[in-house]
Amino acid sequence: MLEIFKKQSLGVIVTLVLCLGSGKLLAQPPESPKKEEAKADEGDPTFFYRFAQFLVREPDKTFTSPTMRDPGPDTANFPNSPNTLPKGMFYVEVTPFNLAGASSSSPRTYTTPTLIRYGITDDVEFRLFTNGFTAINNPETTGFSPLVFDMKVRFWEEKEGSFLPSMGLEVYLQTDFGSGAFNTGLQPAMSLLFTKDFLWDLTLEANVGFQSSDIGLAGYGDGYELNVQGALTKKVTEKFSVFAQTFYNGAANPRSLDNIIAGGGVIYNLTERTTIWGSYNASLAKDLSPYLAYMGVAFAF
Repeated sequence: MLEIFKKQSLGVIVTLVLCLGSGKLLAQPPESPKKEEAKADEGDPTFFYRFAQFLVREPDKTFTSPTMRDPGPDTANFPNSPNTLPKGMFYVEVTPFNLAGASSSSPRTYTTPTLIRYGITDDVEFRLFTNGFTAINNPETTGFSPLVFDMKVRFWEEKEGSFLPSMGLEVYLQTDFGSGAFNTGLQPAMSLLFTKDFLWDLTLEANVGFQSSDIGLAGYGDGYELNVQGALTKKVTEKFSVFAQTFYNGAANPRSLDNIIAGGGVIYNLTERTTIWGSYNASLAKDLSPYLAYMGVAFAF
């Protein structure tokens, strides 16, 4: 009788252990296939990402593969987006053709604006800008425009269902690292940046700020001036977009003469990491440069 009781007790204990073990296994959620898929898409961290981790250590930060689709190039249109590059992402934006026409008070001007962007964190972006090789006629002057140190900070992203746009701040300082003919000393500028998405894949960008009167290609006096930029972009397909744009007293980066300009252009994503664009714009002010035309390309690393 005792033997039977022992065997039954042992059987009950074994059954309980198996049940508890099964329950423990059932309580652990299986690994999400989406999580594994995301890891596969992330790829190996780039040198730029590892360097950003060295600068600002974030143990839980997830690497984001380089892409030109988000946030996209800043120099395709006149305003700059408040959206910053993800941590460790690196952009090179080059406009090898940037031509402003001559007028009675403005010379014909050819420049090659170049912008380098680097995500220090998801919300802080370090930037270097220059108008590059610059040629001005009347009088004929050629050389290299000064280097501009730039920083962009995103305050908040646009929240879905909210009327509040995403917002950021850009502050830059033009140096005297350039050809003597174009150096005007240290010149500061600051702008508030806004972006709002609407129905039908429309995006509105707007910047408002101030800049030194001697900044960029202007260089006509002391003091500060208001500058405003705006652009409305329509995404036609996943790769192709069109936009209308305008500025008052210059683009967000100092890449044009003072003017009041309106026009439009196109943006095309050649690959996930390469984007090209082109634009033509006409002056709304008498006796100022009658047009501004440009074409550019950007790469993500």
